[in-house]
Amino acid sequence: MCRWLQRKSDEIQAAAAILGVVVGFIGFGATWWQLRSANNSLQASNTYTIQHDAREIAAEVLGRGLVQKLKQGTLSADERDKAKNDFWTMLNFYLSVFRQLKAGGINDNIGAAFGQDFCQLLSEKQLSDAFDEMLAEKKISQNYVIMRETWCAKN
Repeated sequence: MCRWLQRKSDEIQAAAAILGVVVGFIGFGATWWQLRSANNSLQASNTYTIQHDAREIAAEVLGRGLVQKLKQGTLSADERDKAKNDFWTMLNFYLSVFRQLKAGGINDNIGAAFGQDFCQLLSEKQLSDAFDEMLAEKKISQNYVIMRETWCAKN
């Protein structure tokens, strides 16, 4: 038996090396599949959370009606800061969605839908002016500008 192993040593080592490569490829494939499944699950979870948060923000912010008044230009002077704060809450939500999209945390279709909503929001002159005003007051950062340029340049 030992002589047979000595005579077949090269063949045995070659077979073991080939088997090692095959097992490595199978392991790599299984790992890739698991990572892809995990990424899809994460995106689904993030999408659910984003949609849930969107409904909560809409109920809270739009329920007060100040953003609607800002859009219509019918705010009293003392309501303007409150309206801009509500508008900032909306912008901040969109920025979090934008960041999730850029990080791969949500799929492109969901990101595009929120991008269209964001651009439609800023297509209103009063809201676009409020955006620019908040930028000048440094209440929002250049990250918001990058989001606007990225999403709205396509729409």
